[in-house]
Amino acid sequence: MKGRIQVYTGDGKGKTTASLGLALRAVGQGFRVIMIQYMKGGAYTGEYIAAKNYLPNFEIYQYGRGCIKQQKQLKMKGFYNLNEEERKTKFFDYVREDIECGPCRYCFLNDKVQGQYIEDAFVKTKETLDNKSHDVIILDEINVAMQLGYLKPQDVIAALQNKPDGVEVIMTGRGAPNEIREFADLVTEMSLRKHYFDDGQMARRGIEY
Repeated sequence: MKGRIQVYTGDGKGKTTASLGLALRAVGQGFRVIMIQYMKGGAYTGEYIAAKNYLPNFEIYQYGRGCIKQQKQLKMKGFYNLNEEERKTKFFDYVREDIECGPCRYCFLNDKVQGQYIEDAFVKTKETLDNKSHDVIILDEINVAMQLGYLKPQDVIAALQNKPDGVEVIMTGRGAPNEIREFADLVTEMSLRKHYFDDGQMARRGIEY
């Protein structure tokens, strides 16, 4: 089966969410899936917890600042009533209900530290493309990394040109450069028409993270 390159972009909600739906479908069909998250370090997110606890064929690697509330939100002791073998991989407990994802935006601070995270993520991306270890590769928010000038579209395209023929690549994030849009096999642009964030709604556990 020939692997394609998909791009989910635009200013509407649902780009990462769509890629996670594809990941779940692929895992169900026995595919090996990896998500490399650019500029994200919040290990308390639902997708990260789900992958660690329930989906051994779905790996998530994060390259970004963690939430300053993260250590309060996570308990790393593991679920109760697990045997020793289960404790080796199923180590997340729960996320506290009383702490909301707020407007501080610390985790999205774009500076030299962010640039290093992105550089490390791109190294991981190229290694993953080269070693043929996964059937589906999701490059979460890589479009934003290019939009902000941390990565050059031509460098990303050069890396993708070495993609094994059977590997599917999904690139998410608003602001996908024109070069990427032209190179990809599929481009979906999600348009914002209405959003409850505009009414003051904060990000919700299990819905936005």
